[in-house]
Amino acid sequence: MRTLLELTLVCLTLGILGAVLLARGVPMTGHRLFVVGGGSMEPSIHLGSAVFVEPVPATSLAVGDVVTIEVGPEHAIFTHRITRLVDRPDGLWIETKGDANETPDPSIIPATAVLGRVQLTVPGLGYVVAALSQPSGVGAALGLAGLLVALLLLLEGGDPAEARVSRPITPAEPRAVVLPPLPAPTAPQDAPPPTRRRLVPRSTGSVGGG
Repeated sequence: MRTLLELTLVCLTLGILGAVLLARGVPMTGHRLFVVGGGSMEPSIHLGSAVFVEPVPATSLAVGDVVTIEVGPEHAIFTHRITRLVDRPDGLWIETKGDANETPDPSIIPATAVLGRVQLTVPGLGYVVAALSQPSGVGAALGLAGLLVALLLLLEGGDPAEARVSRPITPAEPRAVVLPPLPAPTAPQDAPPPTRRRLVPRSTGSVGGG
């Protein structure tokens, strides 16, 4: 469980950092990043994909190029494939079509409306970029990260009651008994010399004859 939470937290952190770096770093390379909000280019470009667009001169456009275009007074942006080039007195115009559409777009578009040619497509990344571009999306990502960190801390600390129950009972380890040191033996004292009794010889009387 803990390993799964750690992996999820790492993936979330890397995803957020990667999306932020891409959104901020791509313009520094001269490219632009757009999020595909429709399915007209399926299956080549999926809904929710992020497309990296490189600005190109109109003279380099060719049939088959996938381009991102900005048209109309509302500055609508979409990504379609060029199906035909039309030379007109006022310049080059293009006809476009979505891969999933049966017919080309209703009208031709001036080549000057092309923002660039699609160089790279990353499926699913557009959802992350779009979410992190909104304050609510940033708050949701931070909240999820905080929840994961709290769960990890909870698992790290554990439940003391559960720890007491689940702790295996092990026999007590034998301990060495330390006895106090014995007193040093005292030196034996000299015994008093034995007393000797002096034997006094007994005198015996003589027996005379008569």
